Amino acid sequence: MNQQMQPEEIDIIQFFTAIGNMFKSFFKSIANMFKWLFFIFIDFILYLKKHYIILGLGLLLGFGLSFLGNQKSQTYYGQATLRTNYNAQLDLKEKVAAINSLIQKHDSLGLEKILNLPSEEAAHFTSFELTPVINDVFLIDDYEEYLMSKDTVVYKFIEYKDYKNNISKNDNLNHYWSLKITADSPLVFKDLNEKIKALLNKDIALEKRKQNFLSYLDIKKQKLLKTLSDIDSMRSIFNRVWLEAAQKPGVAATNIVVANQKISGPEATYNLFYERQKALKNLKKTVEQTNKYDDTVIILNSFPHNGIQEFSALENKHVRYALLGFLLALIILLLKDFNTYLNKYQQQKAV
Repeated sequence: MNQQMQPEEIDIIQFFTAIGNMFKSFFKSIANMFKWLFFIFIDFILYLKKHYIILGLGLLLGFGLSFLGNQKSQTYYGQATLRTNYNAQLDLKEKVAAINSLIQKHDSLGLEKILNLPSEEAAHFTSFELTPVINDVFLIDDYEEYLMSKDTVVYKFIEYKDYKNNISKNDNLNHYWSLKITADSPLVFKDLNEKIKALLNKDIALEKRKQNFLSYLDIKKQKLLKTLSDIDSMRSIFNRVWLEAAQKPGVAATNIVVANQKISGPEATYNLFYERQKALKNLKKTVEQTNKYDDTVIILNSFPHNGIQEFSALENKHVRYALLGFLLALIILLLKDFNTYLNKYQQQKAV
């Protein structure tokens, strides 16, 4: 005798049946969408086939116009990675925006003044593109330096992922930038490295910050060098005393024992080996900081001596003009068809 199905079993079957129908409907909708897109594509191809003569004439007309005028068809670029110091990132963004504005106005004299380049060279630049660089290799060092400037109590509250996330959200906190410069001549890039480094040197506030910090690092460096000199002097005195004591008859030899990073003997009170190692480590960090903050803008990888030719198809004037001619012809045809549709619609409403 067949047992009757329990209500719970019937509910579960209905539930899975509903889920199956939902997925079936979902995949059917996706299939219908792709089918619709396919027919749209076919209709577009048929439309091009119908008007291929007019569209071809538009393409040829645009290609022919590309040979008129004296506009150069080649574009060259140079790209470098920059580091901004002393919170100069906002100043750099404003300076690049000002340069692009002068380029759009074809103001070669203004570019000569801001870039400190001859106007005949500055006139060849076509764009300055500044984009932030978020790179763990760069940010790790900055994160460590940032923590060193804070009290040890707050270390556990500032994780690297939070530090990186905040910089990614706010460009004004980021120190690393990629600067891509384009021009219509490959010969105007040779002096860019020095010119970009000096781009913000006339800013009085930034220059003051730089001089104050470099002065602080120089004083710190001199103190560490003095410490190393004093340690070497004390070690020379110890060496001389030990040598003289060893040469005197009847005087017991002085024992120096080094074990487990601890020193016993006359030098144990000062631990000169440890102090010298510590001073050398701090001196190394100070020299690295001096190199890192030597200027307001540091170029991490340089611009090329000659511009690199861009190979993008749209950068080619002949391709660009031909494409514009084709699109113009297509727009005219679409407007003509739309006008025909409006006329038919108006006639139907008049009946």
